[in-house]
Amino acid sequence: MLNAPLQGGPPVPDSGGTPAPVALRIADDSADAAERLPARALVYVLGVFAVGLLSVGAFAPRLDTDDIPGLIILGLLAIAFGRTKITIYGDTTVSIAAVGDFAVAFLFGPAGAAIVSPFAAMATDIGGGAWYKRLFNVGSVVLVNVATALVIAGGLHLAGGGLPINGWLIPIALAAVVAYYLLNSALVAAAVSLATRASIITVFREKFEWLLPHYVVFGMLGLALAVAYDGLGYAGVLAFVAPPLMMRFSIKQYIDKTAQHVEELNKRNRELSRANRDILHMADQLRETYDGTLEALVSALDARDRETKGHSLRVARYMMEIAYHMHVEPGTEDWVNMQRGGLLHDIGKIGVSDTILHKPGPLTDEEWVDMRRHPQIGHDMIKEIGFLSGAATIVLAHHERYDGKGYPNGLAAEEIPLGARIFVLADTFDAMTSDRPYRKALSVEASRDEIIRCSGTQFDPHCVQAFLLAWERIVEIRWSGEEEESAHHAAAAPRQQQQQAA
Repeated sequence: MLNAPLQGGPPVPDSGGTPAPVALRIADDSADAAERLPARALVYVLGVFAVGLLSVGAFAPRLDTDDIPGLIILGLLAIAFGRTKITIYGDTTVSIAAVGDFAVAFLFGPAGAAIVSPFAAMATDIGGGAWYKRLFNVGSVVLVNVATALVIAGGLHLAGGGLPINGWLIPIALAAVVAYYLLNSALVAAAVSLATRASIITVFREKFEWLLPHYVVFGMLGLALAVAYDGLGYAGVLAFVAPPLMMRFSIKQYIDKTAQHVEELNKRNRELSRANRDILHMADQLRETYDGTLEALVSALDARDRETKGHSLRVARYMMEIAYHMHVEPGTEDWVNMQRGGLLHDIGKIGVSDTILHKPGPLTDEEWVDMRRHPQIGHDMIKEIGFLSGAATIVLAHHERYDGKGYPNGLAAEEIPLGARIFVLADTFDAMTSDRPYRKALSVEASRDEIIRCSGTQFDPHCVQAFLLAWERIVEIRWSGEEEESAHHAAAAPRQQQQQAA
């Protein structure tokens, strides 16, 4: 017997002691469960049960055998086979109930099947299922087994009666298998169709179409059991039953052990999943801590260079807009390195004296030599810090030019890291649109035109194209930066007045 839960739809009864893969189970035994079953399905269930009872009444009195003990033994065996279920995948179960059904049908005909089937069906359903499920199981099992026994009885009659050990037995068994398969599939598929309003053909193809080989195997085993009993009596039953029972016991042990290992693996997988989530959460927190620390450091650097308040943060934001339009994937290592390199580009100015850094007029040649050391100073400061090593290359090259006339190494074109090529453009735009002691800020339009003019000389043409694609967003960032600076200056004015008064 193969049983598996029907997915979706209202709960409906199952086929009892058959190898059907459809468990037409219900979720509970409450009175309102029947109300959820469509009326036509309930009528069908009651009809199947009624016809099953009529079959018992019609055939059971016709029992013609002196071997009542044999009927009892094989009946008990059929019941036991129906109870030997093994859960294999979730709610899917396997049993060999049909083997006992076929053996009884071969040896005791329709009368024996009518007597044994109700008990086998009820034993299979002990402890579970709604009342209408149990009624359907009794009725369907009786009908299937009695019909199968009639086919067998007709075949044996044509073969001369008894169990002839000749070429007739296999064709008779196969004909019985086909009858068993078709009737059982039809009864259960109809129940599922009525309960779920699905096409009966669809239900058959999904739940039963693949089952015929299982029925053939069970039918042949049932025939073998009948022949063993007919030839050897109880010894034949024992000789036949012992190997399958041992096999069933071994399979159950194997499946139980496998289920235990699977559960252990699932448990460890859940633990690993939790640990992975914790690690990812910690990584996110660490990344936020890194970024927060970097921004605090950059703010401190900008505060030292009073003329460039907020410069590093704005430049980093421009960079990422341009990088996005150059198809740098957000969140990748290159993306993060560009963000951090943009923020930390001027960290080397820590090594430049305040006299040079804050000088209002042009720098002398000697002072320029000192100023141009800051990319190398910044690179040397952070290159050994693991999470900043990628950003260090941008810090080193952030004053290189596309035409090779930059510093400190005179790199040109593709020799310059992409992040540094993007930075040069973003940095220049922010410088041109910011006030300096020696000039007023240019408009964003004039700055854009100057960048376009210098495409291919100071700037990478591809970066310029990406800059133009990101233009509207870059202007928004520039305006928001101006608003922040205005608010900062407005808040600082009263403090300056108080300090002057003091």
